[in-house]
Amino acid sequence: MSAALIGDFANTFSIAGVTSYLLASSPSENLQRIGFASLIAFSAFIAFMALVARPAILRLIHDVPEGALLSEARLVAVLLICLTCSFAGELLGLHATYGPFMLGLMLPGGAPLGVTMAERLDRLVAGVLMPLLFAQGGMRLNVKKLTGASTCILLEVLLVVGVVAKFVASILPCLYCRMPVRDAVVIGLMMNFKGITEVVYASAFMDAKVLDEQAYAAFMINVLVIGAATASAVKYLYHPEEKYVAYRQRTVQHKKLGEELRVLACIHSPEDVGPMLALLDASSPTPVSPISVYLLHLVPLAGLTSSVLRPFKNGDRNCVPSGATDSERIVNAFQFFVQQRPPASASLLPYVCIAPYATMHDDVCAVALEKRAMLIVVPFHTRLAIDGSVEPTSHNAAAVQAANTNVLNYSPCSVAILVDRDSLSTVAAATAAADGFPHRVALYFLGGPDDREALALATHMIEDAVIGLTVFRFMLPPEGQKHGGDTVEDELDEEALQEFVRRWVDDSRVTYSENLVIGSDEMVAVIRNTSPGFNLLVVGRRSESRESPLTAGISDWSEHLELGVLGDLLTSTDFGCRVSTLVVQQQTRAAAGEACRPPELPAQHRSGDPV
Repeated sequence: MSAALIGDFANTFSIAGVTSYLLASSPSENLQRIGFASLIAFSAFIAFMALVARPAILRLIHDVPEGALLSEARLVAVLLICLTCSFAGELLGLHATYGPFMLGLMLPGGAPLGVTMAERLDRLVAGVLMPLLFAQGGMRLNVKKLTGASTCILLEVLLVVGVVAKFVASILPCLYCRMPVRDAVVIGLMMNFKGITEVVYASAFMDAKVLDEQAYAAFMINVLVIGAATASAVKYLYHPEEKYVAYRQRTVQHKKLGEELRVLACIHSPEDVGPMLALLDASSPTPVSPISVYLLHLVPLAGLTSSVLRPFKNGDRNCVPSGATDSERIVNAFQFFVQQRPPASASLLPYVCIAPYATMHDDVCAVALEKRAMLIVVPFHTRLAIDGSVEPTSHNAAAVQAANTNVLNYSPCSVAILVDRDSLSTVAAATAAADGFPHRVALYFLGGPDDREALALATHMIEDAVIGLTVFRFMLPPEGQKHGGDTVEDELDEEALQEFVRRWVDDSRVTYSENLVIGSDEMVAVIRNTSPGFNLLVVGRRSESRESPLTAGISDWSEHLELGVLGDLLTSTDFGCRVSTLVVQQQTRAAAGEACRPPELPAQHRSGDPV
């Protein structure tokens, strides 16, 4: 969108400037006067919008409260100013859409103007007016009028020349900036697709005197063929999952001893701050084992033409076109958390991301890849209400859920979904008074890469802090383990657990419990009886693990697939668990650039592993 706006802006000024110059340099005095007059009129038109229309609209939106929309009177006034600019453009011989387009480029995006326009007019424009416009162009298409080949050949040559020229002009700057060739080709194709859409849009206004029905039919058919070919090429070349391949093991399990834990904390609203800070507090940052927090405030795109991703700066309104107050409060809370830690034990780098939910994961994964994050933490799309029921975190809860799923699919590192049940903050004080532990953490271990990553994260929490941890391992009886097991994964699970027991289990602060269960019923009973004694439950998502006989009976009833079987069980309303849950997914094999996951070394041999 940004490239398209720059292209349209440059194209408009180029056409106006070249046309005025050609007229002014004509030998005819009449044409020279027209050229000078058009140049003066064009300059006056731009000056009117910059010096009159823009200040008037800014005055209308100046005193609108934070988060509020424009009133009906102010919205009507803004629309009248836009119509005035459109009418003035028509008087000068410009298209009716040119004036509002230029005025929109001069105005600030986001709230309150952009959000109000999107809320009040988007459904009408996108749902009614735009389909009617394209239908108007399509109704003029009459294939039976195609009787001569010369018209078709001429139009096809013109279209191919235009497409190739725009394609080359689009990819050359990308290649100059050392962008990968395939990405540059995709951008060139997308710019051509945008141009084809504009051609179809303009065809609705074509005059029959300029283009007869035969030429129009040939023109539209060629455009549709080129558009379909372009869309197919983009689909074939564009593989979003390959953009964020880290080609390194970026997990908590493979973190070097004493290395900082790099966490990307994603926040959608101020309500997500408390649980996220409680989780970071439970991760026990110390100078020996520091934590580096990359904060990303995710704001849905509304009233803007393109996404925004930039570091946050206090008092910089250009940094956050909308939601500035929320961003400042969120960043201040995290800065206070860092200041309360011992020196050199925690650092913070805040970012703001304003993007559509459909592409929000791109910014999350891009920041995680650039900053070499080991763990991305995203909040779940529901939370516990005051009356004990589960409620959505926002009216965009479904979009937040889809964004979380995309992060899981494309993340270059490990991912954790934090399901807040208000136990990390409220239960902590009571628990500390009872046994001296500020946090009691339980890990339910079934086996697989995700469970080993969850074990590594839980181990990191207890390294330098007085935190209670209990690991519950669920195992089938010996006769049930002989069928359908994965020998390599079982060996890795056994090595990880043995190392954990040898180093940390003291039967007081850190305990380990093996539970032989026949099926899912017995496993669920153990979880139901033990979970109320903790204020954080940690489970693996088991995204790349085979289905276990212990989960076969409950996997068919999963409601939230992004949480995995155990995570969905713990957060379901039927189970009735009131404890916050952290669902962990280890960096996938694809994100690590591996065709298959190689055997992992025991923990005591990992000090030299690449990160």
